[in-house]
Amino acid sequence: MHIWPKKKASGQAAKPGTFLTRLLHDSRGNTLAMAGAALVPIAGMIGSGLDMSRAYMAQAKLQNACDAAALAARRDMSGETWTTSARAEGERFFDFNFPSGTMNSQNVTRTVAQSTTDGATVNVTASADVPTTVMSLFGRDTIAISVECDANQDYGNNDIMVVLDVTGSMSRSPSGGGASKISRLRTGAMGLYRALEGASNTRTRFGFVPYSMNVNVGNLLRNRDILRDTYYPKRNYVCTRYWSNGSCRSGSYQYELEAVNILDTEWANGSNQNRSIRDWRRNGSACVEERPTIGNDFNDGDFDIDLTVTRDDIDLIARNNNDTDRQWGRWDPDENDYDDDGVCPSPATRLRTYGNETGYQNAVNNATAIVSGNTYHDLGLMWAARLLSSTGMNASRNPEEFNGVPVAKHIVFLTDGDLVPTSSNYSSYGNYNFDRRLTGSGSQENRHIAHFLSSCNAAKSMGMTIWVIALDISDTDEIEPCATSSGHFFVSDGSDLEEVFERIGAGIGRLRLTQ
Repeated sequence: MHIWPKKKASGQAAKPGTFLTRLLHDSRGNTLAMAGAALVPIAGMIGSGLDMSRAYMAQAKLQNACDAAALAARRDMSGETWTTSARAEGERFFDFNFPSGTMNSQNVTRTVAQSTTDGATVNVTASADVPTTVMSLFGRDTIAISVECDANQDYGNNDIMVVLDVTGSMSRSPSGGGASKISRLRTGAMGLYRALEGASNTRTRFGFVPYSMNVNVGNLLRNRDILRDTYYPKRNYVCTRYWSNGSCRSGSYQYELEAVNILDTEWANGSNQNRSIRDWRRNGSACVEERPTIGNDFNDGDFDIDLTVTRDDIDLIARNNNDTDRQWGRWDPDENDYDDDGVCPSPATRLRTYGNETGYQNAVNNATAIVSGNTYHDLGLMWAARLLSSTGMNASRNPEEFNGVPVAKHIVFLTDGDLVPTSSNYSSYGNYNFDRRLTGSGSQENRHIAHFLSSCNAAKSMGMTIWVIALDISDTDEIEPCATSSGHFFVSDGSDLEEVFERIGAGIGRLRLTQ
């Protein structure tokens, strides 16, 4: 038997339920309640994102400080020698780049140390705690951050010509007193070697060009480069009035150019001295007279040197024994009757490696053994470029690459004064009052300054980096433009000369981050 539910009578009201029942089935306002409940986790997510963003920013600053510390400490090292000075320098740079309270960080630690596996590498580690704002409501008061980095010296292969002013003023003490400038130079120049001696699997070569009013490069030239006759002013008595019997009544001494061939075996003042090329080189004073600007003719000793120095003036060499326009003359005061007051500095040397500090120190001492004469910056710079170039007279000795690695070329130029040419004394440019070989307008000094700066520009255009040291000089306007940039120009009072050379060495051995 089926029992069917009884239908409600038409118009009969439903029996009302209890309050809780009605509340249970009432969905009005649910959205607002759910949104309110969701605000809590959403706020937590947004807040934690802000806290994490601040932590990431703090970590980036910490990494920058780490990198700066590693580079500074490595720059302060000499080779692989670790010192408290290097550690202090690294810590100083770290603290400068991540000062106390950066991003409200707490518990900051930093360690600057030499690598235990590679003496040439500096390791830096750092850590800190960054306080949270929103995340602290959920029990996370700080976010820990940490970084680490390494720095090494990227030496590569380097050819370095060291150009040293050995004029008379270098024998004097600097303005602050104390040891002479030349003695400070001999000691300070070691900083360059020490800054680069830690290189491994690379080659660093040094050459030296001591200069004053001449450069001693005869031993570095081929015979064909110096075979041309050199014309010297000779003092001869010229008769202007004669007696009836033809003898001279009166006259005066005058100077005329006369040629002397370097191959002659008896040419020095009519004596019986053997002055062949070999003996001229062996006497230790193988200075040369500067050649004409390439393109200017050499005509019986009369020629011009332009103020503009081109790559050809640095690179081109004689093609044969008769190529007089590209040959240098012999500087020989014994043959110059106009004025024999001149000085030939110590011989310049080609690029070579030095196995230890003693060998390098001896090379510096030899280059600075003769200290005298006037100051011709252009001579020192031009010959440095000639001996450094890979496309000139030393092309076979100066390859662009060594063991597949490019060779960086540097000139380190030191002087203690302004360019000071001489009007009468015998220099590589002859006697100014008699020859006037350097052409152009303006004073003799201004012409040489223009010639010097043009030499600098020519060297830089050939890929050479020029570092300039002004030793005890107050006015540096005429030499500072020679440097590759302001970061390649240094001023020293003499007391910090070794440090200056070390800084240049650190710049030559490019610092790099290895991690």
